[in-house]
Amino acid sequence: MKELENPVFIDPTTDEGFKWLFGDKINLINFLNIIFRSLKVIVDLTYRDTERVGAAEDIGTVIFDLMVETSTGQEIIIEMQTSRHSNLKKRMLYYASKVISDKAPHGDRRGWAYSLPEVYTIVLMDGFHMPDSSSRDHLHDICLCNRDSGEIFC
Repeated sequence: MKELENPVFIDPTTDEGFKWLFGDKINLINFLNIIFRSLKVIVDLTYRDTERVGAAEDIGTVIFDLMVETSTGQEIIIEMQTSRHSNLKKRMLYYASKVISDKAPHGDRRGWAYSLPEVYTIVLMDGFHMPDSSSRDHLHDICLCNRDSGEIFC
């Protein structure tokens, strides 16, 4: 194999690099399967609209960097953060909540039974760690769970 004289590197922290890497379905599926560490196995996905309009005019529109739905109905938000945000955790929780609440049917909800989708938010952070955390781990697996038993809530 011939080596390139001037190798090309893709910077995933730029809009162009992020879209080039994760706009390719195979790259994204492989990346997500590594992140989920065999707890979930993704075989196919569909890219979704990244804009979610607020319920009222005074509630702002949410725009995700990337939004996909797996072939089994799980929703995955992927965000790239290159600077610190004091409200990052709350914002990511809001983003996931927005996806969940948008799944509620309009009108008659009797047959719905609160059938909530699995929603995952993956945040890639460049150059800083999770805000308000003493942990320097590179991967944080966070979920709603019972503090005493560790059992996942939903």
